[in-house]
Amino acid sequence: MQILDTHGPITAIVYASGAEFDIVLRDQIAAMARRGLRLAGLIQHRRAVPGRRKCDMELEDLATGLRHGISEDRGAAAQGCALDTDGLLRACDAAAAGLHGGADLLVLSRFGKAEVAGGGCRGLIARALDLGVPVLIGVPENHLAAFREFTGGLAHEIALRVCAGAQAAEG
Repeated sequence: MQILDTHGPITAIVYASGAEFDIVLRDQIAAMARRGLRLAGLIQHRRAVPGRRKCDMELEDLATGLRHGISEDRGAAAQGCALDTDGLLRACDAAAAGLHGGADLLVLSRFGKAEVAGGGCRGLIARALDLGVPVLIGVPENHLAAFREFTGGLAHEIALRVCAGAQAAEG
């Protein structure tokens, strides 16, 4: 399934399960790379840390392959959000360079809590749209209302089950 056959500059894959979405997104990225698309953006990886309840999060820059840590070390018993917002913004700034290098598509793993709050990758999305680069982004169901408000009707939404089902049929 070619998820980029959209009706707008932004394609959102709406999902309930982040783990399932991550698998589908990685498969889609690999397929797009095989087709020769020049990708910019950030995809999330989780790295288990011995002795901690929560994993560390890293964002992989699709243009360079570099990984940027975006987790604060808040100790072994930390329970709340451990997002390092400065690390996230540095990763977004680094990914912006990929946009200016002639990217065909900006891919982002999540419209997450930082974006819901008005920050995070919102500036990177806006920069892509200013340059005429389409955006592919994952949107958790619980953030869909905030995403719709942010995009103002510019996004074409696809349910994860549609992407996963089409992928299975192609496989």
